[in-house]
Amino acid sequence: MKQDEFQTLSLRLLNNEASPQELQRHELICNTESWALDEFKQLRETHSLLIDTLPQLTGRTEKGNPISTTDLDRLVTEVKRQHPLAGMTSADDEIYESLVTKIKNLPTLPVVLTEIHSALRKEDANVLDVEELMSGDKSLTTTVLRVANSAHFGLPKRVFSLNQAISIMGFEEVQQIVLAASIISSFGKISERFFTLGNFWRHSIGVGLATNHIGKALNTGVDERTLYTCGLLHDIGKVGNLLLDTRGYLEIIQKSADSGVSLEQIEKEEVFPEHTRMGEAICHRWQLPEHIGKAVRFHHETDLNRRGSLTDEVQVAADCIYLGNQLVRDQQFGNSGNNGPRTLDPEVLQRLGLLEIQLEELRTSTQEMLEAAHGLLDILPQEEGAA
Repeated sequence: MKQDEFQTLSLRLLNNEASPQELQRHELICNTESWALDEFKQLRETHSLLIDTLPQLTGRTEKGNPISTTDLDRLVTEVKRQHPLAGMTSADDEIYESLVTKIKNLPTLPVVLTEIHSALRKEDANVLDVEELMSGDKSLTTTVLRVANSAHFGLPKRVFSLNQAISIMGFEEVQQIVLAASIISSFGKISERFFTLGNFWRHSIGVGLATNHIGKALNTGVDERTLYTCGLLHDIGKVGNLLLDTRGYLEIIQKSADSGVSLEQIEKEEVFPEHTRMGEAICHRWQLPEHIGKAVRFHHETDLNRRGSLTDEVQVAADCIYLGNQLVRDQQFGNSGNNGPRTLDPEVLQRLGLLEIQLEELRTSTQEMLEAAHGLLDILPQEEGAA
């Protein structure tokens, strides 16, 4: 959470304007952030002092009345105008990275995942090299064989060796399986009537495939494996929020389901850690390339000015994730917990060079691609819950 957002939340609390959920968010931040409690104490002292001085500052005559948030915002704005450095912070990234370190059950990525990823990027990659790397991880080996023997491939007889499985599926699908299986198997299960991690991962795999598909179809020039990884991890910050405060974040998801308001908007309204910023911090924690974390962070932001200075690769990747996310949601392929509007920003379509007829063709081909992805979905945990 940004410090100015924490200040606003603290002022609502001091004015008795905070909702029970906001009180819980405030308590969480005070308990998890070393700077928050001291800052709240200072704000409380300042608030008490301003109750007596506000009448003079605003030209009123009455004293001792509670300070409205509007008046306080006006005062803060005036202070910032007179002293531009007031209220500024360069520690936003550090705050989210600190939050990630407080997630007790956040797994680390298996070393074998990095090794396989490096091996598959080589031009002279071969089946034996990949087989040797994977053979030491029984869980991954079992998963790859299960997918190879799924109905999706329709083989006449069962496959019992990694060599056969990799030869049948190809390097790209193997890497997709390895990445998804490594991440998904590292997390536990959450199953509620309106949200399950099984359906969440189904959505994430769908967006990974769709983002990759869009990049290929539009010939964006961005590495296919990068696009798949960005799409698969685009909502990983939501899992971080669930691990940080399961009950609180499930309430946020429920509110999105009930209201039809986007999850990212409710996060801001309830002053909850933004899942996009949390996702970037988790990618950094996992030592993934910086461009992946940046694309994850900005996949909801369609305004280039608000994205700031990013490489062309990140800009394109973020746009592809944005479009892939919307197309997968249109197909109701899994459930990410976001029940906000599904309208597409025309600026993104223009940047990607998509005309209306091309968008419909892409929508159809994405649907067909998702329908053909059932083999990959065999890695998902079996859960009960909403589709």
